[in-house]
Amino acid sequence: MRIILVLVSSYMALFGLSITESIDLALNNSPKVLISKSNVKSNEHVKDEATGAYHPTLEAGFAWSEVDNPTAYTFTPSHNYSVSLKYNLFNGFSDYSTVSSKESEVESAKLENRAVISDLKLEVIVSYTNYLKAKKLIKSQEEQLASLTKQYDDTNVRYEQGIVAKNDLLLIDVEKLKSEQALIKAKSDLIVAKSNLENIIAVSISASDTIDDFDASVSEVEDAAVLEAQMMQNRSEIKAITFKRKSLESQRDAITGNYLPKVDLSTSYQVNDREISEGSTIYQAKEQTTYGFNVTWNLYSGMKNIAIKKALLEKNNQENYKLNQLRLDLKNQLSQAYESLKVAKSAKYVASRSKESAKENYRITADRYSQGDVDTLTLLVSQSNLTQAVNANNDAYYDLYVAYKTLQRIVFEGAE
Repeated sequence: MRIILVLVSSYMALFGLSITESIDLALNNSPKVLISKSNVKSNEHVKDEATGAYHPTLEAGFAWSEVDNPTAYTFTPSHNYSVSLKYNLFNGFSDYSTVSSKESEVESAKLENRAVISDLKLEVIVSYTNYLKAKKLIKSQEEQLASLTKQYDDTNVRYEQGIVAKNDLLLIDVEKLKSEQALIKAKSDLIVAKSNLENIIAVSISASDTIDDFDASVSEVEDAAVLEAQMMQNRSEIKAITFKRKSLESQRDAITGNYLPKVDLSTSYQVNDREISEGSTIYQAKEQTTYGFNVTWNLYSGMKNIAIKKALLEKNNQENYKLNQLRLDLKNQLSQAYESLKVAKSAKYVASRSKESAKENYRITADRYSQGDVDTLTLLVSQSNLTQAVNANNDAYYDLYVAYKTLQRIVFEGAE
């Protein structure tokens, strides 16, 4: 039923989609999350299997036999029914260590699931902002094309009047054609950005659906040293490896338990097909109840236990190496993200100033061009500079938000 619901949700109409709703859709529908959650459940079931060692075992049996050469005290064919109950009183603490190992693996799986969720949230944010950037790019390219079309029409009139040369008209025509191609490319980029977003949230977005814009303002961040300390404390991947190491240590303790004796308590009840007796001597009772107390001690197992413990020790060393490498990688990621945020802040400020200057420059240049004070090339340069400044400002606005959320993901558990 759950699979059906996921498939249905993949084709439902959205109409309006916000960034928060996109994250929720991704968390509910993404196969990455579903696989990660399934891994947690799988480890929980394995843990439940291990706790079964704390419970008694109950068995029922039936046996039938027939011999070719029966003796004086043998009846053939013969059969019996039996019920046996067995309980392990002591197993060298191996059962306890095995359960402890599986509990650590469950906790590790849960922490890995949290990391998958956090990564997915950041992926949604990146894809969502890329879509908005692509959408605004189309708007700026349409505005440029409309402006160039008007300039071409106006210049054509002036050309027919003999005011400007034909090469001025051709210059504008070339820029107009470039603008048309840029608009085609921008629309194609929007389709790709939409496809990427659909892939992340696992839901189709129809042409009638609207992708809502949002406030992409960011907060101030702390010093890099403070963020590094918080990162080492918060990252679930570090905690997950710690639990994996605990699991391996518990597995080694379970193997150590093989060096100790095992104590079992058992009882069985058997019903035979007939009683075998001679006079007062009973060779086979019709019903028989047996109680047992069994102690076994494995004195030698061909070095198997030692080899297993050595293998587990190497696995534990591997986890230590992974932990060290993870810490190095995280420090490097933090350094890059911290610097990227600084650059993104500066880029946003510069892009905003550049946009305003380019708008005013184009306004002045267009007025002077209409009066014949500047040439066509100067007008086209100012038009191109304006379009570039608008696009750069749009990109810088969302790039700063993505840089901030990336830093949050690296330092904290999520990117909300």
